Amino acid sequence: MAGEAGLATQVLALASALAKLEAQVKAEGTRGKELQDIVAGLIPLQDALDHLEDRTADLQAGMEAIEPLREALTAMTGQVAQLRQDLAALAADPAEEPLLVWNWAWTGMDQEQAREAWATLVPWVHNVLAGQYGWVGLSDPTSVTMTRIPPCWYRHREAVLELSWLCQEWNRIYTTSYGTPSKAGDWHDRYAPGVRRRLMLALEKCASGHQDDQRELHTGFDKQEQLSAWQDWDLKQRDTAPAPGPTASSI
Repeated sequence: MAGEAGLATQVLALASALAKLEAQVKAEGTRGKELQDIVAGLIPLQDALDHLEDRTADLQAGMEAIEPLREALTAMTGQVAQLRQDLAALAADPAEEPLLVWNWAWTGMDQEQAREAWATLVPWVHNVLAGQYGWVGLSDPTSVTMTRIPPCWYRHREAVLELSWLCQEWNRIYTTSYGTPSKAGDWHDRYAPGVRRRLMLALEKCASGHQDDQRELHTGFDKQEQLSAWQDWDLKQRDTAPAPGPTASSI
């Protein structure tokens, strides 16, 4: 019984320490300071919990007084693991964050940055929005309303801005560890339908303005030469990329 009392005392002490750490995490999460120190403080607590779990596991299974202690230790071990995950996210290096939203203002990106943005956006509209979802191309001529975003979308700054952030969020969800099923559901339920609805309304005037042949019905943009000419014009409006700085070998 003395051993049980000693274990109970240690468990109560660890529970108190854990409660203090949780309160500190909540405070530091709002201030954004000293997160790495708190992470380090969780390590010995985790070790102590693991040690106590080993000790209780070695005691006789029939001792009813031990079972509540084991349950408490298991619950606290889960709390510590969750706290460490939350702290790791809070303390993440800003350099690891996804790239910034494309800024299509003339001074927002230089030529090289805009070229890279176009090289990501156009294939995504072609392969995902047009090819996978069928949302971009010529509208059904038998419909009284527009059914697709017109293939001349890239000529309209509003469409470029809307499709840019939608493209970046899709790539963030489907190509990085940021993505989760719930975030993918949010993209399909809220983000994409909203963009589609706004652009079909904004570009309604283009419903019959482009006469593409049947082969280009699902391409997601006009004839290739028209698209290339527009991208070239866009790039010429921007500053050239800054020259690279001196390398270590040239200093």
